Amino acid sequence: MLRQHLESDGRVYLVGERRIGKTSLIFEAVRTLKGYRVIYVDLMAVKTTADVVQRMASALVKSEKQQSRVLALLKELAHLQPVMSIDPITNVPTIGFSPGAGGQPETLDGVFSLFESDKKSIVVFDEFQDIQQVSGDKTLLARLRGLVQHQESSSYVFCGSIRSSMEDIFSNHESPFFNMAMRLYLGPLDQSEFVRFLNKKFLAGDRTLADGVLAQIIGFCGENPGAVQRFCTALWQATSAGQTIGPDELLEAWKRLFAMQSDQYGMILQGLSAQQAQTLRALARTGGKTKVSREFAAMTGITLSGSVVRAFQGLVTKRVVVKEGAVYRMTDPFLTAWLNFQLQ
Repeated sequence: MLRQHLESDGRVYLVGERRIGKTSLIFEAVRTLKGYRVIYVDLMAVKTTADVVQRMASALVKSEKQQSRVLALLKELAHLQPVMSIDPITNVPTIGFSPGAGGQPETLDGVFSLFESDKKSIVVFDEFQDIQQVSGDKTLLARLRGLVQHQESSSYVFCGSIRSSMEDIFSNHESPFFNMAMRLYLGPLDQSEFVRFLNKKFLAGDRTLADGVLAQIIGFCGENPGAVQRFCTALWQATSAGQTIGPDELLEAWKRLFAMQSDQYGMILQGLSAQQAQTLRALARTGGKTKVSREFAAMTGITLSGSVVRAFQGLVTKRVVVKEGAVYRMTDPFLTAWLNFQLQ
């Protein structure tokens, strides 16, 4: 379905939680299309129009493989004051732009005009809901809508991991992007197919999985493909060829994951208020998903239910928790397991 929309220069908004496979899906859809380039714009945590413009400009430069085209683009983007540096880890040259450059609306127009300058483009805006954090976001969205509408030979995919925010952008009749794109929702993989795929991988490494182990892994990873494959990598590292994998090996995999993530999770806790931390620990004890009830409030140790709701709102803002209707859910299943491990 996605490939058909891309071939017809369509507009799609793709909703699915983080690590569910949205980016992989897009690049697989594009793989068999001829004559297209992907311009992948990551909008995570953008705060200003200048941020948006610079992310777009950087994505545009990265999409080009020919040196002559890169140099031509840098000339076109000279007003953004491009700066070349060397990545200290990979030793690969990278292009950045002067801080704050590109804050004027007309600069956005100029970058957009380059999207169709050479070949048919598929423009991907990832974490598109974060554009709501930009001051004057409605004005910016209105300008973006006008620019997208005038692109004749480019396709657009707007990806988002926060479902309520994406629906607010594309389904709220007061939003400039109302009915701007077709909606595609990416949910979990079919479990039986996923189990067959994972079993095949383990068997190729001469590892046998006890009955029900993979279903258990998929369950406590919340059916998130990225999380499942991450856990299976740790499980692979904790085992060896010829081994049958059961509950004891799962515990070893958890220990490996916790060792890798403990510093990050510790920093998350340090950044929370006391009531947010209490609420998060109580949420972990429920398995990572709950409604705000009298029973749950009692689990937190917080006297007022309103304080629990405010704590949840703070956790949602920090993206540690996501709200789906009346239900609050931990975004990272491994954080849920780590917190429960700490409480033992």
